[in-house]
Amino acid sequence: MRNPTYWIGQYLLAAGTMFLLLIVVDLLRGDSLAATWPATLGWSALAAGIFVFSRYRRSCAHCSPPPDKLKPRR
Repeated sequence: MRNPTYWIGQYLLAAGTMFLLLIVVDLLRGDSLAATWPATLGWSALAAGIFVFSRYRRSCAHCSPPPDKLKPRR
C-alpha cells in the first residue's frame, strides 16, 4: 500500500486541476473571478476528495480478505 504522502499529492493534483478547469469555465461564461472562486474551490475540494477516496478504496481492496458473508455457500 502506498504512503499518505502519495495520496495527499494525488488529492492536491486533482483538486488543483479541477479548480483551474472550473475557474476557466466560469470566466468563459462571463462570471467574475471574485464572485466564483469560493464556490469553485469548495466543489473542486469535494470532488477531489471523492475521487481520491474511491481510488484509495480500490487500491486497498486486496489488503484484507472479504468477509465470510460474501463467500458462496456450498
